[in-house]
Amino acid sequence: MKEEIINSLKTLMKNELKNHLNNYINKKEISYHISNLIKSHIKSLTSNNYKIIVEILLNENNEQGINISTRLFYNKQSDFFFKERIINDTCHCFIVVYLIHV
Repeated sequence: MKEEIINSLKTLMKNELKNHLNNYINKKEISYHISNLIKSHIKSLTSNNYKIIVEILLNENNEQGINISTRLFYNKQSDFFFKERIINDTCHCFIVVYLIHV
């Protein structure tokens, strides 16, 4: 099931999310829209056994460096995460999706 969800998220990132990033005007709106799109996509694939956490970092593409760190309690047998980076001419988007079994 994990592989199915990860492959589905990769397909979603390649197809739909890149198009949304190219047409964004307001960073807050696009972050909200992308996170809701990812959550609804995952909910359609899984039961309600997972808490879904979507973290989006969206900034201008000015050749800047950035450091990101996260702390959480993680069970390797039941929990998993997915990360993806999307870069275009105007912005840099880093997306991390956590699925925590409840």
